[in-house]
Amino acid sequence: MAEKGFADTIEEKLALIAPTVKAIEFGGDQPYLCELQTLLRQHLTSLVGLFERDPGLDAATADLYAAAAAIVQDTSRASQPIVRKRRLLKEAQERFQERIAAARPNGRRACAPWRQNELFLAA
Repeated sequence: MAEKGFADTIEEKLALIAPTVKAIEFGGDQPYLCELQTLLRQHLTSLVGLFERDPGLDAATADLYAAAAAIVQDTSRASQPIVRKRRLLKEAQERFQERIAAARPNGRRACAPWRQNELFLAA
């Protein structure tokens, strides 16, 4: 029962960020990127504290944000084909979803305040 609640919580958090990622994928600009960062900080960092330490999840989170930032920052410059950037964003989102779905509950008190500032270093 507790694991079902944990899985439901994960799905709820993923559902909160999915529309923003989709908006960025299809041409969203800086406000969407700021919204994604806010959503990740508000919802994911509180959830990450419940997981055992997983550098793969940390990296997947940073990759998701970096891929979204690349689309937003390069949209006006067109430095790479947008199709490639969209593919990279989709792949980053898939890795993020796989990692968060595979995360194991910590079993101890939440102890991840150190992660809150690390999540967005890649961007």
